[in-house]
Amino acid sequence: MTPTAPARAAGALRALILLLVFVAALLAGGAPAHALTVGLPTTTVESDQPPVQDPTALAEGRYFGPELDWSADNARAYADRAGITPSFFSRPVGYPLDAAAERDLLDLARQEAPLGAIAVVSLEPSVPLADLTADDAGRLADTLERLGDEFRTAFFVRFAPEMNGTWLSWGQQPDAYVDAFVEVADVVHERVPGAAMVWAPSYAAGYPFTEAYGAVEGLEAGSVASLDTNGNGLIDRGDDPYAPYYPGDDAVDWVGLSMYHFGSYERGATTSADGTREYSGAIITSVVPEADKFADQLAGTYGIAPGAPRIDFAREYGADRDQRVLVQTAALYDPEDPGSATEAEIKGAWLDQLFDPALAAEYPEIGMIAWLEASRMEPEADGHTVDWGLTGDGTTTAALQDTLDAADVRLGPVTDVVRQADANRSTSQVWAPATPLTAMDWMVASVVGLFVLLLLAGLARAFRPQWRYPSEQDPRDLRIDLLRGWIITYVVVVHIELAGPWSFLARNIVGAITGAELFVMLSGVVMGMVYPIAIRRLGSAAALKGSVKRSVRLYLTALGVVIAVYLLSLVPFIDASVITTFTDRGTGGNGADAAGRVYDLYPNAARLFDYPPPGYAIRDLLLLTMGPWTFNIMGLFVVLTLAVPLLVELLRKKLWWVLLAASWALYGIDSVYHVRVVDAQFQDVFPLLTWQVIFVHGVVLGYYRRRVIDTLSRNWGKFLIGALLGVYALGLALLWLDATYRLELPFIPRGFYEGLYDAGYVRVFLQPGRLIDLAFFVVAAHVILTCFWKPLHAVVGWLYIPLGQSSLYVFIVHVFFVLAVGNLPGLDRTSVWQGLLLHAVVTLVIWVMVKRKFLFSVIPN
Repeated sequence: MTPTAPARAAGALRALILLLVFVAALLAGGAPAHALTVGLPTTTVESDQPPVQDPTALAEGRYFGPELDWSADNARAYADRAGITPSFFSRPVGYPLDAAAERDLLDLARQEAPLGAIAVVSLEPSVPLADLTADDAGRLADTLERLGDEFRTAFFVRFAPEMNGTWLSWGQQPDAYVDAFVEVADVVHERVPGAAMVWAPSYAAGYPFTEAYGAVEGLEAGSVASLDTNGNGLIDRGDDPYAPYYPGDDAVDWVGLSMYHFGSYERGATTSADGTREYSGAIITSVVPEADKFADQLAGTYGIAPGAPRIDFAREYGADRDQRVLVQTAALYDPEDPGSATEAEIKGAWLDQLFDPALAAEYPEIGMIAWLEASRMEPEADGHTVDWGLTGDGTTTAALQDTLDAADVRLGPVTDVVRQADANRSTSQVWAPATPLTAMDWMVASVVGLFVLLLLAGLARAFRPQWRYPSEQDPRDLRIDLLRGWIITYVVVVHIELAGPWSFLARNIVGAITGAELFVMLSGVVMGMVYPIAIRRLGSAAALKGSVKRSVRLYLTALGVVIAVYLLSLVPFIDASVITTFTDRGTGGNGADAAGRVYDLYPNAARLFDYPPPGYAIRDLLLLTMGPWTFNIMGLFVVLTLAVPLLVELLRKKLWWVLLAASWALYGIDSVYHVRVVDAQFQDVFPLLTWQVIFVHGVVLGYYRRRVIDTLSRNWGKFLIGALLGVYALGLALLWLDATYRLELPFIPRGFYEGLYDAGYVRVFLQPGRLIDLAFFVVAAHVILTCFWKPLHAVVGWLYIPLGQSSLYVFIVHVFFVLAVGNLPGLDRTSVWQGLLLHAVVTLVIWVMVKRKFLFSVIPN
């Protein structure tokens, strides 16, 4: 038997309910705890120390972190592979800084900030040391200071490490090196309190490295007289391998030493009188390190030739100078060597030595151990590509975890953690003071001003009836289109973030509310108007199918915009940070202290290029957890649009009271418990259970639009609306007068007005005062548009009505206009004239696109 239309509709409705349940489960369920809070690996343990502000005062203990191959790896990927949150990440950066080096530093800060890690920067000079200038040091300080302020991170600066070697262009030039180090240190110390200078030579076995692999031509030992520390007229193994390069205690905050396990030194033909093995110059690679190798290196005896000084580096340059030590290390494993010991044997043994508790007690000055996490060609291994890393193999990864746990190593986070929820909440746009007025003052002025316009509308109704809106019975209400066009235009203006009259009006004209509330509510009104028409024309089943298809299209469009923006951010000449990051204005949940902090809104996007990409990165994309801040409300629309058929079905059954009661119940629950329903970017800015209340009321108003207008158009309705609006406007005005002129009226508590905005008008959670303000504005706008329709339509209707009828299209394409404006050369965001011009140009270009229906077949409108 063929199902009847009502049966098909009922079946479709049940399918929709199941789809909603499934989507809710997908969005809210299955998320690990770390995904809902700070985005850290599951093994992360919160630090018991305050966030590091001064790296020279890092708490006692040993810290661990990697130096990654940043061209193919990233911080979050490492943390996930290793199952730990490192306390720092190390990265080599060219010096003097150029644009590429500054991007590397920005990338390092952006990646380690969400993990609460410290940034260790190895500055590698790309020009002769003598050519480095104070201006170069100043640019470095400017960059570190800015990144420190933006990402709340601490920096360790390893200037030209391994300077005592012959394999680097800056090697064995002690005088020029010391001058360059001091010049950088002086500027950094003066201007970047959140940075520490690290002096980091290479372990001295084989010094002066006359036969070192990869020695740079022209840097043969003996060419620099100041290296002759024993005064024998020669540069030989008897000279001090460290002292000539030391810049002085005032310049150095930490000392470092590179001590890798390349292999074992081959015994020479003889042994010295003190039993020290003689170094033959050969290294046997792919072997397990000798039992005491790391301890011997620390003591300055391993591989040291007879007659060479034995220098306990950690003691002499660390403990004795009240400085702590950073060890740069790793263990070589050559997978091409058929006679090699296993990777787990080599690296596990080296880890055991590095974190030996007895050695930690003997050398408490060792504070940081950095492990090279990379594969690269090594001359010592016959030119083979060797694996230095710990996390490419499950056995070595497990060994790392076990070793760090047993040694009680301090892991991250050790600095302020940038929580993604904080990042999302910071994008909430609030009233921006452009005048001496407070937020509450401006809101009162806006409400009173609108009430005056209402009174003028009443006069226009009486004396200029020909101005009245003429098409009350038309199914399409052009007043709503014009209002939507006005609102979406101001959304565009606000997101472009330029000074100018349009920006001032967009941020302040509607008092407490912003374009977001109006956009959501009017979208609900349109849905409540349009969906019943679709049911009457097509039938319930077809209307439901069309609604679901539209929701899917909206979702796919949202994914497309998120992906497109990220791909554009990878283009070298495009700076997408204007929308892929957000700078805290100090008005978010973290307060004024967070002002200036920069948040990354695409925290795991790079992981999508892994093979295979991790599940959480795919999930972040599919659930719209990442994306440009100008677009984050789109996720809310996807979810709300999906619910429209269910809402309208309740209205068709005359259960509007059930719908409104449920909506207010959800609003009340969220106001108390702040329920995180969906793990998506919009949830932190537009909490679903809160913001649904204005959308639901919009749907109800749209569904009963004619009945509501007819009822309130009666005399008693006009009187009731006028009285309510007047009481609200005059009440706020009275509160303002009392606070401003200190009337101290007995029925107004002291300080009531000053605390009213924070107590009743907070945007994110749509407090009751804000909802009242929204209702006031919607009613006032309707009356004003009705009574002044003809002149308003003549002046601005040509612009706003087309934009309002395609407001979703405008919202989608405006993201790319914000990006384009942000990349204009010479842009001055404080210039009123530039703002006026660019706002006008962007608005008119979008208007032309709408009129010509540009890409309407692709972009929802």
